[in-house]
Amino acid sequence: MKKTIFLAVLAAGLWAKAQTHRFIYDVMYKKEEGSEFLTKENFHLDIHPDKTDYYQRDFFIADSLISRNIQFPKDTKLNTSSIVSHKIGEELYDEYDLLENTILKLQTKDSQKWKLTNENKKVKDLVLQKATTHFGGREWTAWFAKEIPFQEGPYKFHGLPGLIVELYDDKNNYKFELVKSTKLDKPVKNMFIDMAKQNGVSTTWDKYKTTKLAYYDSPINFLRNGNQADQFFLNDGTKVNPANRREINERLRENIKKYNNPIDLDRKINYQ
Repeated sequence: MKKTIFLAVLAAGLWAKAQTHRFIYDVMYKKEEGSEFLTKENFHLDIHPDKTDYYQRDFFIADSLISRNIQFPKDTKLNTSSIVSHKIGEELYDEYDLLENTILKLQTKDSQKWKLTNENKKVKDLVLQKATTHFGGREWTAWFAKEIPFQEGPYKFHGLPGLIVELYDDKNNYKFELVKSTKLDKPVKNMFIDMAKQNGVSTTWDKYKTTKLAYYDSPINFLRNGNQADQFFLNDGTKVNPANRREINERLRENIKKYNNPIDLDRKINYQ
């Protein structure tokens, strides 16, 4: 929590519900189950008056660069990431899973049964209270701040009487740590997030799993999607052609199978 920069002594008007509040989290996680290596990324939680959006910071950077006519880096993860959105006060979540040119929209009903404790700790000027829950096949500990009156948190975690500031599971696979906040006076628009929502194809869990397995079965054929050109590019800039197609296909398959440690462990897809 050393990076948390919140101050608890704030005017109540700062948290006015008519505005958008952006909370940025450091997310440290193990891409590979059982590994000791942690990957660190930044995610945004935008709390609008009527909904929330949770997404990787790359979406924000790309939108900022494009608005200034600056080309964004090829290694951004816009086409291999997820966006999670839900309406305030509801338990239905829309998850947009971006597989290059295919966008799957999976709606799930998610909630947590929190057990509040009397344990508190002070970080900077924020008083945090501890709560625990079982969710997605993992045991979670959350520290939330009543001074920040949003019953929201990163990913699909919500329902506590204050914003979740810190969250981690008991196996140290995932840790979310709030590091920054900002108040946005103007409506927030992001062309990439809007595009994903507009083009998302609604699917059931069974169809979603079938599509993910088809992607794993032959990533290159899935990404080509009928494109008969001799060569094309992956999101990271890799050029795929007849000479390296098989090698890249196997590398992609290996990565899908290896880096398969989702937050929702009970929804893990087994790739053979």
